[in-house]
Amino acid sequence: MTGNKLADNIILILSFLATAVCVGVFVFTEMIYQKPLPSEQVELQRLMSDNKKKAFPAPFKLDSLIINLNSRKTRLRFLSVETQLVPFNHDSDDKFESYRSMINDSIIDIAGRMTAEELNSISGKILLEERIKKSVNKLMGKQFVKGVLFTKFVIQ
Repeated sequence: MTGNKLADNIILILSFLATAVCVGVFVFTEMIYQKPLPSEQVELQRLMSDNKKKAFPAPFKLDSLIINLNSRKTRLRFLSVETQLVPFNHDSDDKFESYRSMINDSIIDIAGRMTAEELNSISGKILLEERIKKSVNKLMGKQFVKGVLFTKFVIQ
């Protein structure tokens, strides 16, 4: 190979050793070593902790409100609404609970300024959601509300 008998022997021995190590690792990992079975309790605990981290925070349900609306006509109009606030964090419920009455008041104030015709349109509902979200976040002094959901929205 190289012409030097000693260098050829060293290369041959190193090649043989590398091949023997590869065969040994293969035999050990495929035939001798058995991976231990996972413990059911440990896996269940890990799964539960992963779910808690990944789960979305539950919406905070506010009181059902009946709000008088501005009307251009002589007929009286009102809005019956149930609102849920979608928080950014899991630990926002206590904060929402302490501000519940002020949040309800701001919803009444915001919706009371809008007309029934505005609220009947999709853009009016989106505008109401954005105004409520902005008002609640401003009221609480920090970004707590990710979104606003209306579970009941009836205009009469």
